[in-house]
Amino acid sequence: MKYLGLVLDSRWDFSAHFRQLAPKLKRAAGALSRLLPNIGGPEATCRKLFEGIVRSMALYGAPVWADRLAARNIVLLRQAQRVLAVRAIRGYRTVSFEAASLLAGSPPWDLEARVLASLSGEARPARLDKT
Repeated sequence: MKYLGLVLDSRWDFSAHFRQLAPKLKRAAGALSRLLPNIGGPEATCRKLFEGIVRSMALYGAPVWADRLAARNIVLLRQAQRVLAVRAIRGYRTVSFEAASLLAGSPPWDLEARVLASLSGEARPARLDKT
């Protein structure tokens, strides 16, 4: 069942959501690779803008699914982020995920999702116990 852009299932593991999200992110990152060639092309500010667009697509609903993030879902997120980070640094496909994301200044999205979840948890009003 799709609700507010999140694909929900009975187990609440969001694997169906990430199976649908990963191709969308890869297509967006692929469009970026066609727009921003390694030699020439826009400067770093434009590349950061495109990276922010794909990042917002990836992290939509993060406070809901961040606590239930399974290893296979992290792999799907990091595959898309690697394609984007390699293009942002004007690197080649042989660059590792860690190096590309570090040089692009983009922390892993699974960690950013956990930060967003913790921040949204702090924003909720405190619950008063009746004791």
